[in-house]
Amino acid sequence: MTRVCLPAAILRDMLDHARHVAPDECCGLLIGSIHGADEPSEASDTAVCVVSSVPARNLRRSPTRYLVDPADHFAAIRTARQDRRTVIGAYHSHPTSPPAASATDTREASGAEFLYLIVSPVTGTVKAFRPSAGRLRELPLQIVPDALTRLGS
Repeated sequence: MTRVCLPAAILRDMLDHARHVAPDECCGLLIGSIHGADEPSEASDTAVCVVSSVPARNLRRSPTRYLVDPADHFAAIRTARQDRRTVIGAYHSHPTSPPAASATDTREASGAEFLYLIVSPVTGTVKAFRPSAGRLRELPLQIVPDALTRLGS
């Protein structure tokens, strides 16, 4: 099973981003690492650790849709490579609802190895998802306190 580790400071950054661009959806990229299986799958015991988030421009400028600016995506890839990391996923907000995967989220998700975080500035919460068999499957998510994050860096 895939587990996701998210530092509390990164959750705060994503929620701040969501509040700043509301009523539109915010979006961004997630930089981190995958520990365990080389190819994450439902059967493998894998830990996905987010180490930073990179806000991106939402080219759709919509309260119900997002499209990460490709220039921001490539900039995140360059940043990740400099730190010997990788872009492991993306995040976006649901400005007026809880962080549940919508039909649009499911339809537009790609790549079984890609992590999707949905944040809700309304509830102050986040959920993690990964594409699997034509749907977005929710993953266990652990919010790591800031003190523990500093110890691990």
